[in-house]
Amino acid sequence: MTGWIEYIAAWACFLGAHMIPALPGPRGWLVARLGRRGYLAAFSILSIGLLYWLILAAGRAPYVHLWDQPLWSRWLVNIAMPLAVLAGALTVGMSGLVVAFALWAGVHLVANGDLAHAIFFGGMLIFALSGVARSGLPGAFRVTWRRLAVAVVIWAAFLHLHPLVIGVSPLPV
Repeated sequence: MTGWIEYIAAWACFLGAHMIPALPGPRGWLVARLGRRGYLAAFSILSIGLLYWLILAAGRAPYVHLWDQPLWSRWLVNIAMPLAVLAGALTVGMSGLVVAFALWAGVHLVANGDLAHAIFFGGMLIFALSGVARSGLPGAFRVTWRRLAVAVVIWAAFLHLHPLVIGVSPLPV
């Protein structure tokens, strides 16, 4: 499966995996069978896998140029990503993670000027902002040295593994 068909299939699976469990029946059934922690673990693993497939499918979709990618847009991403990781690591509850995803999607949208990635990051931005609308902005922060250290390790991993996992260096060159 290549091109736009794979991309559409990846989007359908990703959205389905997030919309179906949001319904009261399927989520309740899954939590009853797996337990709350089991459900969250399974949902997280599935979400990460489908997100990765969606990222790869966007990269394999036919390239349709929309706008140029100026050097400053890569700097924007490299400045914003540590803030996004901190938002996810230092907040209490899911609202920080949703804000982190919105920040990630927004800055990556600016830095990627082709159709598939504009749809991907624009869609992720809309998806994340709808989550912010539902859960609100983070109301509480838990700043500890451990959380800060974990945030730094996660950010460093994203930065250094990006070329290996995604196939593109995030560093401005």
